[in-house]
Amino acid sequence: MPSPIARSPRRFWLIPALGALCCSGLALAQGSLYRWVDDSGAVHYTDSVPADESKQGHTKLSEQGVRTEEVAPAPTEAELQKAKEAERLKQEEERRVAARKEADARLLSRYRTAEEVELTRDGKLAGVDALIRVKRDLIRSNQERRLKLETRKKEALQSGKPLPPELENDIAQTESKIRANYAAIIDLERQKDAIRQEFRGILKQYLELRRLPLPTESTDGKTDGGVQNLVACTGMAECGRYWERAMTYVREHSEAKTEILGPGLLIAFQEDDKEERTFTLTWTQAAADRPVHLYLDLQCKNKQTGSLNCIEASANAVEEEFRAAVTQD
Repeated sequence: MPSPIARSPRRFWLIPALGALCCSGLALAQGSLYRWVDDSGAVHYTDSVPADESKQGHTKLSEQGVRTEEVAPAPTEAELQKAKEAERLKQEEERRVAARKEADARLLSRYRTAEEVELTRDGKLAGVDALIRVKRDLIRSNQERRLKLETRKKEALQSGKPLPPELENDIAQTESKIRANYAAIIDLERQKDAIRQEFRGILKQYLELRRLPLPTESTDGKTDGGVQNLVACTGMAECGRYWERAMTYVREHSEAKTEILGPGLLIAFQEDDKEERTFTLTWTQAAADRPVHLYLDLQCKNKQTGSLNCIEASANAVEEEFRAAVTQD
């Protein structure tokens, strides 16, 4: 005859469960019961949590076996670092928001209208233009000096004698000053571009804060295409190729027989019955690791009025088409 245990296998498995319930009942009779899980994942019911297991977290049960308290596991080092980084990012964002609000308030208090923004921009541009005019005056003075030195150079060469060292030195210094002043003009032109870009952002922000319509196009009359009579290049191969093209381009629009040629400098002339024109091509580089700048400058002088404004559209087009002519392959 089969044994009773064999006929009722479930009773065998109920024994551990009944034991657990008896233990739980004993713990409940004595006080609170805690449910906790050890490192291996085993579940325990005890009247206290061992000190070395407290970091795992636990659940506190009432005498009726109802959960009354949940203690989460202690955070890991990675979780602590993640929480610390999240708090840092939150504080950083709060600082950015506060700084933006402060900047917006300053912007609205500084300008009463959009026109005031544009007037401030135009004033800054006018200040840079004044510096450019000073540099151009210095360039004209040095160009006149260089012309006189060229006359002395030709006379010396015609005499069959070597050039006096002081004449060579004067020529080198004068040409150096011309290149340096053009390098300064390039920097000033870039300052103007930076001012335009800055005030586009200021005007856009101002209009958005005032809930006014944004302009459909630039109100400063300039595009982001850069200075058309300036070419930047890197490497001797590229810059050498561009320099040869630039000299050819200038000579196509001037009288080559009257040109002055020096290291990184070409001064050429052209005139008609209305005005005299001077084309100056320079090669400048601020440092060995910086780009080379090829810059073409056109200066005019009206024969009747002495005005320095170029009146011939064809002459102005030489500057405007310079970059395309030099860089086009």
